[in-house]
Amino acid sequence: MTTLQMQDYWLGMRINGGRYAISTKFIHAVFLHPESEQLMKDLRINGVVVYKGEPICLRNHFQLLRFDQRGDSFVDWQQTLKQSSAPWIIVLRNGPQEGLGFRVNNIVGPFYAETIPDSSFFYHNGADYHLVGVS
Repeated sequence: MTTLQMQDYWLGMRINGGRYAISTKFIHAVFLHPESEQLMKDLRINGVVVYKGEPICLRNHFQLLRFDQRGDSFVDWQQTLKQSSAPWIIVLRNGPQEGLGFRVNNIVGPFYAETIPDSSFFYHNGADYHLVGVS
């Protein structure tokens, strides 16, 4: 390993046909939840699921994550996922987004990979992944 490479565990995500990866350091939980979110009209809260007894408030992935938005993938990135096609939920840890979650179409990993600093993507197991961080 050269000094230009950083090693980390990553979780791959499929979002609107694109491949993205987030460091597992930002993730609190990942679970399959194909059912609809609860709608609590009396409390004026929607998009809530319960995981291990804790409420998880769901947001759109593009509200919680950031990535280098160059190229055609920006249009796909900004599309809201339909719950029926995005059964996986990822819950973030630490910081202002702690306890917030978002849906993804599918997950890959976690896997160990080396990245080059300031690179916006990396190659793993035959596929390119855009790197994302927490907003």
